[in-house]
This record gives sequence, C-alpha cells and structure tokens, in this order.
Amino acid sequence: MLLSCDAGNRCGRYSLLIRDGRIVDINPSAQTLISLHPGAEVIDARGRLVFPGFINAHYHTESVLLRHITGRTPYAAWKGLPGMQGSLARLADPASASGVASLYGIAGYLHLRSGTTTVADYPAAYAPPVMHEAIASLASPGVRSVFTLQTWEQIESFRASPAPSGEFSIALGPEEGYTVYSFESLARASAETHFPLAAHLGEVRADVESLRGRFKKTPLRILKDAGVLGAATHLMHCNHIPENDLDLIRDAGTPVTLCVRSALAKQTGCPLLRSLASRDVPLCLGTDWGETDLLGEIRVLRNLRRYFPALPQYTPLELVRMATINGAHALSLDVLTGSLEVGKHADLVMIPLDDVRLPPLSARPEAEEIAGILTDYCDTGMIADVMTRGVFRLREGKAVGIDGDEMLRTLRRLQGVILPPGRDERGSERMPGVPLLPGERTERTPLAGDAEPEEEVRRENTANMRPPGPRREEPPHNEPVVTKKIRKIFGEDDI
Repeated sequence: MLLSCDAGNRCGRYSLLIRDGRIVDINPSAQTLISLHPGAEVIDARGRLVFPGFINAHYHTESVLLRHITGRTPYAAWKGLPGMQGSLARLADPASASGVASLYGIAGYLHLRSGTTTVADYPAAYAPPVMHEAIASLASPGVRSVFTLQTWEQIESFRASPAPSGEFSIALGPEEGYTVYSFESLARASAETHFPLAAHLGEVRADVESLRGRFKKTPLRILKDAGVLGAATHLMHCNHIPENDLDLIRDAGTPVTLCVRSALAKQTGCPLLRSLASRDVPLCLGTDWGETDLLGEIRVLRNLRRYFPALPQYTPLELVRMATINGAHALSLDVLTGSLEVGKHADLVMIPLDDVRLPPLSARPEAEEIAGILTDYCDTGMIADVMTRGVFRLREGKAVGIDGDEMLRTLRRLQGVILPPGRDERGSERMPGVPLLPGERTERTPLAGDAEPEEEVRRENTANMRPPGPRREEPPHNEPVVTKKIRKIFGEDDI
C-alpha cells in the first residue's frame, strides 16, 4: 500500500510505502515510490493532515460504565457513592466475564474514534481468564494495548502464556500495600518476564502522607531506595510529589503520565507542571477516567496558562509529542509506534484540511505550524481515518467492521446489569436519555412533575438575579472553563 500525501498537500510532502503493516519507505515524491512499486495500492491522502496515532498512556476501561456513578463527585467521596462497591463487585465477578469483554470492545471503539491507536489500561483485579478475554476484545477493533498486571495470579498466568495481542507491565501495587519485600519480589518478576514496572503514584495527598508515616520517606525516595525507580518504570499522576523529589525522576529518566483534566474533574490536585518542565522530565498523556479524548487533554494543557500565568506554556509540538512518541517511550513501545518512521507500524490518523474551521497553512509549513493546527483547532469529530498496522479501522468517519449502534445497545445492556438500577451519582432517579457514550448527545426526557421549560428558566433566572456588573467575556471556543473550585485546588498544588 502506498499512502500518497505529497503533491498539492499542504501538510507535508512525503509519501509512505506500507507493507505487512509497517512503514518500509518514506519518500518526498509519490511518483518515485509508484515507479518503484507499480503494483502497490495507492491511497490518496492529499489535503489531509496525517499524524501518528495517539498513545493514551493511562486509562481505566471500567470507567466507561462507572463514570455514570462517579459523575462530578470528588474522588475522595467515591467509596461512599450509592452502588459503587456493588458495581465493582459485579464487574470483578467471573460470571461477568462476557460483560467485561464487551466493555473492552466498546472502549476500543471509543479510543479509535478519538484517534488513539495504543492504550495503557489499568484494569481491575480480574481473574486471568477474564483478562485474556478483555485483552482480545480491546484488540478486536485494532487497538494495541499494554495491560498493567496487579496480582500475582495475573503475573504468573501471563508469564506462562502471554496473550498474543497485548503487552504488559507490572504494577507496584496500591500505595497502602507497599513493603520492601513486595518491591523485591516485583522487581525480580519484572526482570524475569521483561515486563516493565508501573506505579500509580501520589494521586491523592492522603496516600503520600500515609507513606511518610510508615516509611519516614517520600514516595519517590521509597522507590529509589528499593531500586525500582528507573527509565523502565512508568509513573502515573504524581499530583502530590514534593518538588525536591522531582530531581529523582529526572536523574532516573523515569517518564511521568499527566492526567490533568481528570485530576481537575476528580479534584485530586495537579502535578507540579512548572517544576516538571524546568527539569525536562519526560512527560506523556493519559485520560485516566471516563474520557477517551486525548485531544481534549492536549487542549487543557495548552490553555491552562491563560488562567495560571505562572505555568509553563507548552508548544504545540511538545504537546503532540507527549500524546505520541513520549507515550510510546513510556510504555517501551517506541520501536513499534509513536512516530512515522521506517520500520514502525503504520498507526496513522488523518484529518481533512478543507474543514472551514481550520485556518490555511503556509506553502511550506514547519512541524510547529502543523502541530498548532492539531492542538488549537482540531477536535475528535474531525477525524476521518484511523489506521493501525496498515489496516483502516476508521474510514471517512465510519468504523470499519464495527456496528456503532450495536455498541451503544450493548453498553445500555451492561448498564442494566452492572450499575445500580435507576440511580445517578447523586442517588437521584436516572434520566432515561442520559448519554452513555462519551460525546453522545441525547435529549433530556421530561419526568412527571417537571416544570414547564419556560417556568423553569424564569424561576432559575429570578433566583440568581444580581445587580448589573461588568460584562464577562465568554471563554474562546475549545478552551476549558475553570471554576473557582478548580482554581483553588490547582493553585494550592502548583502556584
């Protein structure tokens, strides 16, 4: 297959030759490649922005369902949410294996529609047979996965018979379970299996303080002294890591996955972005909970400086690298994906440049200008084509071989089986029209006793009347709306 995106294409003048799922040649001239390979199928990608598939370096697939319980509730209160523990128990029940497999297939579909071709999944402690089904289901739409193993049963199972469609890492475990013995055992298992280590570290302040009390050390010093902090270890969150300890991350070359939008929504605090940037710590991006939209994650980081001037201003190219090659490096997959290079898998995303919402590019755009189009103007609804390993999974905006309507019906069935009946995150009766797929738009179905719309609007307006004041400008399109509560949380941790 020859992907032609040179003559007349404003986004670059290179064509790709793809064979057996890999990029085998890159040439400035499509005609040169066609003459060398006259039998190749030619895909005309002129007039399209072509870039590497996104790498979502941290995600919880069960959140596709559980986000309907957690909603906007702060993370600290999740354990007390009605139905939360019961839903988790039903998901972990081996009898729910087929439901879990369906959930992972739905997640794979959502990732593809968001332009993500590789995802690092941090699953619940499923039994190994359930994990095998989950890995196969996530791979069925064409998504590459890295599953984090969290139990010795999982480690032993995949050590003996690794799943052909997935990669693995080994979790250092929950912070409350840290022991010197567990570190030694997990480090040994990592060396024997060649599965890298992963640490869900410092997401909430309480866990950091608990470690200080038990070990008389900060979390990163615990990992360093135990010999498990290195370039092959992948850290996630790091919201409450002391600034002095960031030097340990830099010196070890350990990558950190930022999940800033999720942290703001869960009110868990945010990492020290300014300090991480000043130390050149390798950073990548994950969506963590509920959302699969990495472009949304990019926009949050791109625009935060408008609200917090002391924060670093990441360039578009830096942000695109965080969402692609940096993530591949963190997951030890940089020899396979994350950039468009000879020898790597053809994991590509394409956006038409004739969309009226996009500004014109210069005749010979540099990489920074191209990245700026992606970070400042594009959203996932513009994604037309997604290819993984040289196979189109999304073509002209439509999933190939996947029935999106059936995905939605399956998700609604799972909601009825796993979630508490008829309740939302506040314990209120669930609206019949609640959207289940991220980004799905459904009309609100009125319930008995609802006020007429006009009366409801009038009552809300009169209840919130205030003396006239200066006009407040609306935030620009695609920029995050930062509430006072989020400003307070962010400010306490970073400014």
